[in-house]
Amino acid sequence: MQNFITIVSGLPRSGTSMMMRMLDAGGMELVTDNIRKPDQDNPKGDYEFEKGRKIKEDSAWLDNVHGKVVKMVSMLLYYLPPQKLQSDLYEKGHGRNTRFTKNNVGAKGNRR
Repeated sequence: MQNFITIVSGLPRSGTSMMMRMLDAGGMELVTDNIRKPDQDNPKGDYEFEKGRKIKEDSAWLDNVHGKVVKMVSMLLYYLPPQKLQSDLYEKGHGRNTRFTKNNVGAKGNRR
């Protein structure tokens, strides 16, 4: 089993569902719950995981998704437990890359 979790993150309407479809097509296992059904904006679904939206309240589910892909809105990255961050996370938006590392993600407002 792989000892990392792949997180697809970005702002709403930034292409994260498309990225999830590409990773799925490439053979990666996605963590989704299909609670939100396909709609006009995402006719193939949005690939969200409700527990991911509630990461601030409960992160225990992360122990069960190693080797898999989870989609998470970028603002929720601050609530990832620091011990789960083993490598750099990248968020691309508005023509620039913002680098998050295990040293500067975890506490809201603790972004360098």
